[in-house]
Amino acid sequence: MRFPLRGLPAAIVAGMLAFSPPPKSAAADDSQELRFAIAANLDSALLEAGKQDKPERQIAVLAAAAAETLRATTANVLVQETLRKVERAESRDPRASANQWRTAVTEARDILSFKPLIEAPLPVGFPDPTPVGEIRVQHYPAYRLARTEMTLLEGRAFWTLFNHIKQREIAMTAPVEMSYSSQKSGALDKTSMSFLYRTTEQGRLETDGKVAVVDMPAQSAVSIGLQGDAATQRVNDAKVRLENWLRDHREEYQAAGPLRVLAYNSPFVADRKKLIEVQIPVAASPRP
Repeated sequence: MRFPLRGLPAAIVAGMLAFSPPPKSAAADDSQELRFAIAANLDSALLEAGKQDKPERQIAVLAAAAAETLRATTANVLVQETLRKVERAESRDPRASANQWRTAVTEARDILSFKPLIEAPLPVGFPDPTPVGEIRVQHYPAYRLARTEMTLLEGRAFWTLFNHIKQREIAMTAPVEMSYSSQKSGALDKTSMSFLYRTTEQGRLETDGKVAVVDMPAQSAVSIGLQGDAATQRVNDAKVRLENWLRDHREEYQAAGPLRVLAYNSPFVADRKKLIEVQIPVAASPRP
């Protein structure tokens, strides 16, 4: 759904261009400052569109800002899908179309402006979490974790691990790691929950009742950042996105382990402020 700039007042065209961030390469998606700047531009476009009395002019303002956002956020699959969908939409009702554009641009702004609430330090050497909406390959050093099987209720598993680290005076870190297995039907089951130690020097390798302390080797994983908790549908949708990404990059990477979720927030944080990463461990594909 494209609307030409021809015929619009010069002041509106100038304002639309003012919202446009300079085109960046995909590598620039790593910059939090860039994401926030693009979100601010989208917010300005929403305000400017709200001042226009005709829906066609509202659409033109929002479409211009969206086009620049698409060029500058190539690694953010959620922003890309949100804005491409409204671009392709067909409607004979300009007012309804303007509402669709406003909803899509607002959603893209919220994705790019999300700021994670990190409640505890990361394990030493861990990368920053994957930004919401982006897919990237993350690289992790060797780390130590305390794991309990998910034969218990999730809340009980959390408190089992919490009591373990409390008794050993191990400080809480983020994220909490949850591992999954796939049933023949394709449904996902949580198999374990793990608390990560800050360093591999803390504590000792042991089995303590339902808790096992083990060291994990250095590894890589393809990851997508998401806002909210690890709801079943959200994790399943992310799994599909990651599998599609692996298909597109099969000459570079192959799956090397089961799906997992890294959850960065405690149960006491509101869902809209929570950050998770859904990941599939990967290894380099063998050369032909």
